[in-house]
Amino acid sequence: MAETTVSAKDKLQRLRDSFAEQLPRKVEQIRESWSRVQALGADTEEMKRFVLLLHTLAGSAPSFGFTALGATVREMETALKGLEGNSPPSQAVRGKIGIKLQELATSAATRTEQAAVQIGVLQVGARSDTAEKTNRLVFIVDDDSALVEHLAVQIGCFGYDVRFYSELKGMKKALMLSSPAVIIADISFPEGDFAGADAIMELRSEGGPDIPVIFMSQRNHLEARLKAVQAGGEAYFLKPVAMCDLIEKLDSLAFGTIKEPYRVLIVDDDVELSELHATILQEYGMTTRVVNDPMQVLKHMVGFRPDLVLLDMYMPGCNGHELARAIRQIEDYDGIPIVYLSAETSVDIQQDAIRMGGDDFLTKPIRPEFLISSVVIRAERMRIMRTFMARDSLTGLFNLVKTQEQLELALIRAKKNATPCAYALIELDDFQAVNDKHGYLTGDRVIVIASLLLKRRVRAADVVGRYGGQKFAVIMPETDADAAFAVLDEIRASFAKILHECHHGEFHLTLSGGIAVYPHAKDVAALNSAAGKALAEARNAGRNRIAVAGR
Repeated sequence: MAETTVSAKDKLQRLRDSFAEQLPRKVEQIRESWSRVQALGADTEEMKRFVLLLHTLAGSAPSFGFTALGATVREMETALKGLEGNSPPSQAVRGKIGIKLQELATSAATRTEQAAVQIGVLQVGARSDTAEKTNRLVFIVDDDSALVEHLAVQIGCFGYDVRFYSELKGMKKALMLSSPAVIIADISFPEGDFAGADAIMELRSEGGPDIPVIFMSQRNHLEARLKAVQAGGEAYFLKPVAMCDLIEKLDSLAFGTIKEPYRVLIVDDDVELSELHATILQEYGMTTRVVNDPMQVLKHMVGFRPDLVLLDMYMPGCNGHELARAIRQIEDYDGIPIVYLSAETSVDIQQDAIRMGGDDFLTKPIRPEFLISSVVIRAERMRIMRTFMARDSLTGLFNLVKTQEQLELALIRAKKNATPCAYALIELDDFQAVNDKHGYLTGDRVIVIASLLLKRRVRAADVVGRYGGQKFAVIMPETDADAAFAVLDEIRASFAKILHECHHGEFHLTLSGGIAVYPHAKDVAALNSAAGKALAEARNAGRNRIAVAGR
């Protein structure tokens, strides 16, 4: 669980103190508005303003610990809901409002409620982990020395530091000196059919490091698989192990999935309350932007690109469902989640708002953990939808359109910072022969292997995309031609060592690449053209090489 930082606690307490300081002024605004309502009679605009002031305070007061005060305001708001059309409040309603106003004024002046904002409930989950893991050490333990050496070479091509052991006791001694990111172990050894699993279970029972384990075996029966599960195995592969499957699992265990924080746009005219909700979401690891003027929302939609919009229902100038409909009319945003967060308690009104374009309705005040879970569920769904639209279905890399968008952004940053940016097109050599000889399924596995190799051997800041067919694109910000060549030529050499398997044997394959660099090529079109020409030069020169444009 994530612990709430001192700075977050301080910020939340400052927000509450600010709210408490402004409370007398807020109550005075309500009192003045009520005076105008009584003086003007059936003035609908002044009545709307009065109700909006009540509604805003009814939602914010309990959120900052002033529960009883919020309940008083809610009673006033409820008393006015029974009015028909533009008819003025009855004498009974006026009397009730007057009494409640006196209670409000007294409470605001004395600040009898001193409940602090609830901080502890923020400890509901881990902050998003965006740091890249750097442990590349892998232990392989198997009594088949030839298989172990083969796996070590293959896995090493993907940038892992591999140490292999033919005996379990050798692995146990090594674990006393270093901690690998992952252990790959056979389940059977001369000591017993399940000795590998038993050894892992023994290590865990002795309080050893909790290291992810991948088991491999020639046994495909349930008893062996259950032993692997009982030992805490993360995966179970049958020998001979499909390299693309092993590397994908190894990558996920060693490096995890680096997630960009969810981006939440909060639209609410209540300054303190919107900052409170922003702080809660930030503490969980999300990126937020607050918009207090609803008329500015489209500008922030473009610049911020949120995964979700958290929208108040009642605001000056427009209401929430009108704003939601306006957002939905823009094609780029017709699928973005819109979640209402309002003090409105009428189920009918809530349902109408959802029918008008919202995805969910949360009621103020809201417990922080419920706010977080509601946002995460909707934002994650949006991320998944965007992934389907931006990613290649086979490799998970950016598709061509998204790759070119990323190249455009990289160029903008390069021009702004006056730094170079390398762009490369990579092609699998004579790939059609692979499909013709070994079949399209084998060809797909080769493409996946190449994509995994590229992703693992470039920096986190670099972008790898599938250009189409057997071709890939690599964007390397702040990289000149020499540095790009060094990285890609090393990848080329590693790929040539990888042994690809098919139903009737094994084979090697090579790749070629062409590099272009900004500022020698000034824009996206020029970079694609120059990299394409360099790739053609590498192909014409005999393949299995990297060429640089202009050399």
